[in-house]
Amino acid sequence: MKSKIWLILIPLIIIIAVASGGGYYIYNNILEVDTIYSGVSVDGINLSDMKKDAAYNYLKATKEGEQWNNAMNLIFEDINFTINSEQLGFKYEYDKAIEQAYELGREGNYLDRVRKIQDLKNNGQNIELASNYDFSKIEPIVKEIREKINIESEDADFDFNEGNIKIKPETVGRTLDEDKLAKLIEANVDEFKDIEMPVNIDQPKFTKEFYSSINGVIGEFSTSFKGSAYGRIENIKVSSKALSDRLLLPGDQLSYNNTVGPIKREFGYLEAPVIVAGDLTPGLGGGVCQTSTTLYNALLLADMKILQRSPHSVAPTYVSKGQDAAVFSGYLDLVFKNEFDFPVYTHSKVVGDRLYFYIYGDTRKKDYTVKIEPEILERIDYNVRETLDETIEPGGRELVQDGRTGYKVRTYKSIIKNGKVVEKIPITSDYYRERDYVYKIGPPPIPEENQNLDGLIVNEGNESNEETIILDPVVDDPLDNP
Repeated sequence: MKSKIWLILIPLIIIIAVASGGGYYIYNNILEVDTIYSGVSVDGINLSDMKKDAAYNYLKATKEGEQWNNAMNLIFEDINFTINSEQLGFKYEYDKAIEQAYELGREGNYLDRVRKIQDLKNNGQNIELASNYDFSKIEPIVKEIREKINIESEDADFDFNEGNIKIKPETVGRTLDEDKLAKLIEANVDEFKDIEMPVNIDQPKFTKEFYSSINGVIGEFSTSFKGSAYGRIENIKVSSKALSDRLLLPGDQLSYNNTVGPIKREFGYLEAPVIVAGDLTPGLGGGVCQTSTTLYNALLLADMKILQRSPHSVAPTYVSKGQDAAVFSGYLDLVFKNEFDFPVYTHSKVVGDRLYFYIYGDTRKKDYTVKIEPEILERIDYNVRETLDETIEPGGRELVQDGRTGYKVRTYKSIIKNGKVVEKIPITSDYYRERDYVYKIGPPPIPEENQNLDGLIVNEGNESNEETIILDPVVDDPLDNP
């Protein structure tokens, strides 16, 4: 009986001992090891049977060799910037991945763990290696790129250079859209594709091509001031200089008075004869109307649009009647406008005793000439008026007022192309008022009777010592020398 019991117990004891020994082996050599179980990898890198520190170092060494190869190109035209993941503060989460790898097969009860460990060995398991970026590093990168991209737009520069025209080319402006580029970089950190940088282009308003249309003289005129007083010549020089080297863009207009400014001594103007109420009298700025008249005729020949112009009441001698332009601050002005689709440039100079004005523009577009033709419609003779003045010796005669002949003039502009007049239009109608000669005469010698002297009209029947003469009203003339 006892032998039978031992026969049963001995195998059972053996089985239990074997089982206990195997369990002890499994526990000590499999479950309680301090290494990552076989079959575990991170981001495809096998970390089987490695301790944490060794696995960390191996993983980091392997991945860092790869991560800096990730780079994106930021492109604008022929400009290229390359930034890599290191510049963007890229980091792998090694600690987290190693911890996850180590914990595989270490959760659950004894049997669950054994099964998991066996499964890892047979089938393996990969853990994704998480990463992150320090996106705060994008902003300084973008700002650095901005400094190399951004250019301020600058118009071409026109230098007349006494007719030897020089044009500095324009600069096309560009501005980096910083916010948009930062967002594009952030969205591209997983793929690292090339990026076309968002750049706004600012085209300058005036280009070298635009200014190159000022290629020649489209109108010029000159007048003589020979015999003028020093003060008048200086006034012509000062006023013409103020109007020289003026650039008018399409649509621009220019006022003579606003450009020349006040006629004051502090601006270089001197006294010279001026016409006031038809008579020459000393005044400041005499001669400036010769400047306006010379400019006016150059403008006409350039076919510029004249917005405002007035004739003198006394026709000047330095141009034909109908071709003068009077100016007087606050009252009479010469105003013109550039209605061409190209810029024009005014230039004046004084050579010897002549004043010259040139209008420069595009001779390819203004490919015709202009002819100005005044026509005298009516010549109005003056009368001679005499007033008896008992204070004057008998038979005596004293000039009170100079007279002049009046004129009504119409001026025409002809457009001539290829030698043919293609258009002729009236542009102004002017009336230069006549004015009577007025004399004071003494009583006739006794016993001579009143008679016509040299065909002059004598006022009879006036018993007063002096007759008051009311002249035709004359608006104060602008500054000028007739």
